[in-house]
Amino acid sequence: MRFRITRGQRRCPSRKEVSMKILRICCLALCGLVALSVPVTAAESNYPEMMLILDASGSMWGKVGGEAKIEAARKVFAEIIPSIPAEVKVGLTAYGHNRKGDCADIETLVPLGGDRQAILQMINSLQPKGKTPIADSIKMVSETLKAKENETMIVLVSDGEETCNPDPCGVVRQLKASGIKFVLHVVGFDVNNMQRDQLTCLAEAGGGDYYSAADSQALLSSLQQVRKTVEVKVQQAKTATRSMATGLGKLQISIPEKGRVSVNAFKLIRLEDEKIIKTISEPPAESIHPLPAGTYRLIAGFANVNNKPDSEVSFGEWTVIGGATTVIDLGILTINITPELARMATGAVIITSKENPSFNLAVAYNDNDYYLYKPKPLPAGTYDLNVHYKKSYLYLTEETPILLVPDVVIPAGGEGAATIDSGIRLKKPAAGGLDGFELISVEENWGPLRVVKAKNGDYPLWMEYGVPPGTYRLQGYLEGMTEPMPLVEGLQISAGELLEVDTGL
Repeated sequence: MRFRITRGQRRCPSRKEVSMKILRICCLALCGLVALSVPVTAAESNYPEMMLILDASGSMWGKVGGEAKIEAARKVFAEIIPSIPAEVKVGLTAYGHNRKGDCADIETLVPLGGDRQAILQMINSLQPKGKTPIADSIKMVSETLKAKENETMIVLVSDGEETCNPDPCGVVRQLKASGIKFVLHVVGFDVNNMQRDQLTCLAEAGGGDYYSAADSQALLSSLQQVRKTVEVKVQQAKTATRSMATGLGKLQISIPEKGRVSVNAFKLIRLEDEKIIKTISEPPAESIHPLPAGTYRLIAGFANVNNKPDSEVSFGEWTVIGGATTVIDLGILTINITPELARMATGAVIITSKENPSFNLAVAYNDNDYYLYKPKPLPAGTYDLNVHYKKSYLYLTEETPILLVPDVVIPAGGEGAATIDSGIRLKKPAAGGLDGFELISVEENWGPLRVVKAKNGDYPLWMEYGVPPGTYRLQGYLEGMTEPMPLVEGLQISAGELLEVDTGL
């Protein structure tokens, strides 16, 4: 805690400030004892770390849902903090909690690796009163991360925009450009559009995500999403290197048994010369491969029907160390689809990665849907499940598949499920006259899904099509017309619902 001393005047701390200082000293002492008593192993050093920055400016006394925002935040953090994986070092920084009008009112109350209970005690003791020095708080935290090899996650929760620095986004960009390894996620708690725009800019500049929370339930949901991101990083860190007493390095690949059906082969490519060193056909659930020390790319070949070439995708680059075993512990993505939607005209199932934009696994129909919905082995991470519908009678751009199930978390050695259970089917009108239709999302500007008649009939118009839950508008192309005509507005499709639509034609 800092006290200002001016010439001829000495400021005495209040009783509350003295109590807060004692509490901080106790928390820091406890954190120091914990740090001294727990040895740090090489594996532990790979686990993610999370520094929370909590807005304790005066506006946090504003009401949301009938209670003060600071009180709502306390309840949410009381649920979130204990649920963060135990392997993650968590800390707490706050601003605006000591003095009004002071842009330097920023403190790290609990350092990274501190006691979780101490963090909750500090949050409960905060009394919002001051300004919102967002940029300087991020700068102060990032300065402590300069020596760290691994990326630290900074999570900012704020109910307003910066009130001290005229260019907070520029500050964050400079910090990222300096080489400090951090990612910034931002939660805007009950903010207006202008405040949201600035907070979104901060998240983008910090390489993270922005979450909008209009109330306490949305704040909880936003922080749960952040926690999922941390959980994935913990699982990835558990794909560890184990010491082995041998002169060669080894690569161990593990696949959950029910995911084996989808993979025809693995290829190991040495990065040094891009040469295929080994091909593993019909890989077993567990295999160990002696290899010279070096870095290798693992290529997975997913099976296609009718003797079509494998769909190949990179499972990342892996370093093999002499005398050690590098473990690749794959998880699986299972696809659950209702019987009616299993009949939909899927041309390809496409899986994309949230962490790796270049990851794109496409398993095609090829006149047989045997492999489309089989479990897919994947590295630990977060994935989106998309589909292309058959292009013989559907006009969809190659770049715009239909996103059916977002944010499926695959743990190392575990399973993540994607459920396809919502969709649409048009009721065939007695009079006919419909050449095609478009289904357009109201909320997400999603799609559109465009369906037109086939050369040998209008059957594609009346088939089932999987679409994510949401609100849509439907427009149709009638015989002889050059522009689409609105058919139905405000179509509500819920999870678990195959909606049959009567166009009124």
